[in-house]
Formats: sequence, structure tokens, C-alpha cells
Amino acid sequence: MGLPVYKGADLIGKALDCLQRQTFGNFEAIISVDGGDAETAAACRPFLTDPRFRMVVHSERLDWVGNFNWLLQQDLKEFFCYRQHDDTTAPEFFEVLLQAADREPNAAAIYCDCQYSGRSDFLETARSIRGEPLDRMREFIERDWQGPPIRGLIRTAAIRQAGLVRSDEFRAPFQIHGWLVKLLHWGNFERVGMPLYFRLDRINSFTNEQRAGAEDRRRAEWTTLCTTLLEAAVPLCHTPKERAFFQQIIMNRIAPYPNFRPNEGPDVKLIAECVERLRHEGNAHLLRVEEVPPILEELQRRRERSRMGRGIYQIGQRYRFGKLIYPRSPLQRVTYQIRYFLEMCAKRSRWLRAR
Repeated sequence: MGLPVYKGADLIGKALDCLQRQTFGNFEAIISVDGGDAETAAACRPFLTDPRFRMVVHSERLDWVGNFNWLLQQDLKEFFCYRQHDDTTAPEFFEVLLQAADREPNAAAIYCDCQYSGRSDFLETARSIRGEPLDRMREFIERDWQGPPIRGLIRTAAIRQAGLVRSDEFRAPFQIHGWLVKLLHWGNFERVGMPLYFRLDRINSFTNEQRAGAEDRRRAEWTTLCTTLLEAAVPLCHTPKERAFFQQIIMNRIAPYPNFRPNEGPDVKLIAECVERLRHEGNAHLLRVEEVPPILEELQRRRERSRMGRGIYQIGQRYRFGKLIYPRSPLQRVTYQIRYFLEMCAKRSRWLRAR
């Protein structure tokens, strides 16, 4: 269990007390106090009488991504669990997730539902992601990203394959998404449908402060998301068609910024900024200039389609992707396509019920 913390003296006690109350007690909790924060260290010190807890105080400021990466480089056991200092879990959190992990040895991450409180009050869920590695990556990139997978149990073997989280000059607000894609190289994401994680939504949290930032800064941050997704996905592509497919779906997520309205057309300027960011970082090989025009053409055609046309397009995309991941098995391709069609119907049904 890794707890990176900075200026969290008022809330860290609840998180540590929650850990002591876990019904599964065979764990080690590493408290990583950033930037010589003496007040937070003092708040943690009473818990150090518990031999399962140890604390390290860093004299220099690592920031969240540096602190997270420092924890990843420790002597991890079979699982790693990240805990934010202002969050808590049910007493059976470890026990229930470990039981699920025993049933799913191919899962890179096992997580539960997350109940929010504070500024907002809602239940955050994230469906399991299973299948072939390329299909797992595709599903994660295309879906609405949510936080539960990072707050569960992550197998150390998957972490060692994924490596560390990328850093950037904007405090890395989007880099965890690329890291999660890399975890999916190793195995599935498995959901336990129980609200065992409790997250406090604070107005001054890093996520909320980032969302409230200036428009030009948020655009620049968005280009780093393009980089981290391409860096995670492209190395797993073994053919030009696979490479082109993932470049396209990544740009499908990037291009509608800032309003995320597909009917308004792609943000060509932002795509150019993403390409320039790749060049500046020495990552131009992930998306070459000559590969951009076909992506723009496809984005424009997607905008011009009707609602029904976009649905037909998505079905066609899934058929083409099925041919990529199951090139020698028509039966598997058909099964894959049927499964996707049923998922679309179920999603549409949930949307209608919600209305």
C-alpha cells in the first residue's frame, strides 16, 4: 500500500486508521511524505507503532507523479495498492479484492466501485475490460475514462512491464491514462461491483484545480494526453493497419476538445499542436506527418454522418478491428462483432432508461 502525501495533515489520520481496520491485515503501508512536510509527518507518526507502517520524508518536492513513481520502485510484493491521503475504504476492501484476484489470475488490476462525497455525491463505476491485448487497449481508449482501476489492487508483474508514469511540465494531469493502457498490455481489468472505496471530492484537489485552469494551459496539457496514449499503444501494433487504427481512435478522443461535440468537427489546430508536441519531445515516430491527412479525412467524414450513420460506422469499425485481432478466425470475428452489437444495445437501453 503506497500513500503519497503532501500537506495532508488534516485528513491523513482517517486514511491510516482505515487501513488498521482492514479485515485482511497482512500488508505493508509505505507513507511517502513529500517536500519535507513536517506537519503531515507529525500527523502520521503515531501510526508508526504499528509494524505494518513505515514512513519516508523526502526533503525535496517530488510532486504527485514523482512520489507515485518513487513508490513504484520500492520492494513491492505481489500487489500494489495506491491510496490517496484523503480517501478511505470499507474494512473488507483488501479481503474482497484479494478473493477476486485469486479467481482472476490474468487480471492486471482488480478494483471496486467508488462512492464520492463532499462537493459531489455519486457512485463511480468502471466496467471490466477483457479480451485480446489490442482489444483491451481499444476499449480503454474509446470509453469515458474513470478512476476506479488506479484505486484497486495492481499486480506487481504488470507494473514491472508498464514501467513508471510519464512526467511533464504541467504536473502530469493526464499521464496516468497512458500508464493504465500499459498495464492492459499485461492483462485484464476486473471490476468488483461493490462500493468499497470512498473518495472525498474537495474543491482544492489537484484534479479540480487542473480542470479550472486557463484555456491555453488546458490545451497544452491535452497534447500530452495524445503523446502518452500513442506511446502506450503504438509499440503493441505489429502491422501498419493496427498502427493506423490506434492513431485514429486516439485522435477521435483528442480532436473534439474542448467541447467534446463530434458534430462540430475536429479541432485541426489542436491536432497540429499534438504533432508539434511529439516532434518537440523526439516522439515524431509515433505519428508521422504523412499519417495525419488520412486521420483528418476520417474525422471529417465522421462529423458529416447522421446519428444512424455514426452507429453504422461504429459497427463497421468494430468489424474491421475484428479482422485485425482475429485475422485467421472468421468465427472469432463474428463472435466479437455480435458481442459488440449486444453491448451497444445494452448501452442504448441504459441511456433510454436514464432519460
